[in-house]
Amino acid sequence: MKQTEGDSAPHAPPPVREARQAEDRLDQPVIRALLVDDDQGDYQMTRAILEQVESPRIELDWVSTFEEGCDALQADEYDVYIVDYFLEDRTGIDLLKEAGRRRLSAPVIMLTGRGSHDVDIEAMRAGAADYLVKGQIDPQTMERSIRYALERSRAQRALRDSEERHRSMFDHLPIGLYRCSPEGGFLDANPALVRILGYPDPQTLESVYARNLYVNPENVPSFREQLETYGVVRGFQTQLRRLDGSTIWVRNTARAHRDPDGNIAYIEGAVEDASDLHRVAMLHDDAARFRAMFEHGLAGIALVDPDGLIIEANGALAHASGWGVDELVGSMFVDLVAEDDREAVNTQLMDALTREAVQPRGERRLVARDDTVYWANLSVVPVRDWQGEVSHLLVLAEDLADAADA
Repeated sequence: MKQTEGDSAPHAPPPVREARQAEDRLDQPVIRALLVDDDQGDYQMTRAILEQVESPRIELDWVSTFEEGCDALQADEYDVYIVDYFLEDRTGIDLLKEAGRRRLSAPVIMLTGRGSHDVDIEAMRAGAADYLVKGQIDPQTMERSIRYALERSRAQRALRDSEERHRSMFDHLPIGLYRCSPEGGFLDANPALVRILGYPDPQTLESVYARNLYVNPENVPSFREQLETYGVVRGFQTQLRRLDGSTIWVRNTARAHRDPDGNIAYIEGAVEDASDLHRVAMLHDDAARFRAMFEHGLAGIALVDPDGLIIEANGALAHASGWGVDELVGSMFVDLVAEDDREAVNTQLMDALTREAVQPRGERRLVARDDTVYWANLSVVPVRDWQGEVSHLLVLAEDLADAADA
């Protein structure tokens, strides 16, 4: 029959409506619950209550002994566990503690025949997600308790996973990480920091106060003052003493975490081994000093390759020889040496290459551009590359006439 405005739709017969409701329940996600209770009557009562919960659909299984409950905890196949307080000669508290030892991920709800504040507190301390009194349970109470327990369990699991991820990062980062008390006692230290400071394990390092690691104690108040004033210190370079007594340059970046009263509660920081950076800085300073000495020194200096070809020459060598710096570069150093002394100079150069050691000074005759012969003290110094191999030679020629005049 065609439905017209004002007509009401025919009602489905009750059996059809019930069938549709049953189909809807089958489409809902299923929560698997296990009841641990030594009373079959309590199981039937709990099952009847859960069957009245419309959503979500809760499927209940039952075991009656403490041992079966332990086996079920070990299998960890259920979404939620409902445990009676009395289990023959054991209690649900014992089962809760067993769940804690086995690191059960699913929540546990405690049931008891009569309310007791002491049992409630004991159950919560043992890890129960909720505590229900059997005579006061209805479908709404049971559904809400299970739903809240699952939500808390998911939140706790997410927090635990996050903490584990952060702990994994803390343990595996190549940078030293630490947490200190306001007094400087180590509360936590990762393996990288333990390695940097040469300690066998975090526990040994945690027995040391940070201020006692400083080679220069005057750096401690400077670091502390910056932390107190700005709340953060970035790239603080200092020398620390390792367990074996050796020293190491580090860069320390730290942040102060304060309590509600504004006092420093603890300090978190990151320590990088800055030895290489410090060496580079020292090399840079050394290079600057050498360049100044090379360009403005009174002694003639030539940088030659392993074949004796001049790569660089300074003004003092150009002045003594009468050749321009540009003319010296690209020529053979032995061409500046008197013929009778060339063999001795070649030996000096070869010994510096093969023995990789500074060759002692020797008085040699050098020839200027105008064929004038002058005496010079000649020293040869091997120059190493970043791999430690001799790549060049530094020849120092001190004009003996200039030395005598000086």
